[in-house]
Amino acid sequence: MPFSLVATAEWSFCRMDHTIIGAVSVDEPPAPFHHLALPMGLTRPRLGLVVDGRFRRPNFGPDEILAVEAGSSGQVWWDDPFESACFYFSPDAIAGALGWSHGDHDVALHTTSGLHAPILVHLLHALHADAVAGQPHGRMVGDAIFTAIAAQFAASPRALAGPEAGDWRVRRAVDYIHVHLCEKIDLTAIAAAAATSPYHLGRSFRTAMGCTIWRYVLKHRARRAESLMRHGDLSLTDIAYASGFETYSSFVAAIRQEYGVTPMALRRPQTSPVC
Repeated sequence: MPFSLVATAEWSFCRMDHTIIGAVSVDEPPAPFHHLALPMGLTRPRLGLVVDGRFRRPNFGPDEILAVEAGSSGQVWWDDPFESACFYFSPDAIAGALGWSHGDHDVALHTTSGLHAPILVHLLHALHADAVAGQPHGRMVGDAIFTAIAAQFAASPRALAGPEAGDWRVRRAVDYIHVHLCEKIDLTAIAAAAATSPYHLGRSFRTAMGCTIWRYVLKHRARRAESLMRHGDLSLTDIAYASGFETYSSFVAAIRQEYGVTPMALRRPQTSPVC
């Protein structure tokens, strides 16, 4: 089986292998990670796969990828060399990138052949470009891109408290916040995404979520920062900016609010040797 590794890269939450693999037919055992295959090059081989007993034949039209859910098993084959960039990440990576607590949200990633997802394809190409460029900014740029990728698979929170739990504007605001968590955002932009005014959204959001919009943003930026401390080796300054904080002091304040300690103290037990 001819095999060529074109490029490889690793970020805090995912890994990429860009390969060209000749005609192949293999059995795939269950894997503990999700797998997104982005076709590269100008040609597409005839490809077939059987996943969990179901036959699939993706055509890989424009803006289409193959998504394989963690734990899936089956067979895959193609009849000509196939060039693709494959991205691998654990089920916990999406929650980690978005700063979610375990079990708070559902993840909408299921095995799909020929998944039409233009935004996701654009983001995967951006992540691939960071790898090909040699990750000039370390993991920071790739981690920010993966956060946007994770948001594409993020379902709404499992439960919102209060009588406004079904308010679609609040849900739209939450979705917007998580997609743009690491970017510069303000209340006006969040309200515009929710098709309402900042005043009315603020009241509905507090009732549904039990906190102000900005407190929610800072909470989840702090959780993302804490996750980067556990999964990566970025400096605290890089973690602050990769998590969306505009200043280091606001990063310190948010970590203190969420965890009761400074960022350095929060990280220390995770990096100290075990006796």
